[in-house]
Amino acid sequence: MSEITKKEVEHIAGLARIKLGEKEKEKMASELGAILGYIDKLKEVNTDGVEPIANITGMENVLRKDEPSEKPRRDVGAESVKLVEMAPEKKDNFVKVPAVFGE
Repeated sequence: MSEITKKEVEHIAGLARIKLGEKEKEKMASELGAILGYIDKLKEVNTDGVEPIANITGMENVLRKDEPSEKPRRDVGAESVKLVEMAPEKKDNFVKVPAVFGE
């Protein structure tokens, strides 16, 4: 089993912006260590000659290609409406949203 320290758990929790109590930190250190140990075990498997796959069903995406058009439109029922026109607030043909990082 790989070891992970309580300080590393605190760092990960900080990145995830979650608060953990002391007991939770100890439990997470143990559980994350077990996960990393399992990953180390998987690294021992010989995968020579095995081709990577992303999908085993053979199915392909049936959606349209994502290509730009001159006038982006959104179909709503029988009529087409520009997304910007549907926005509650807009400025210069852009959707106005609240600031995320401040003014």
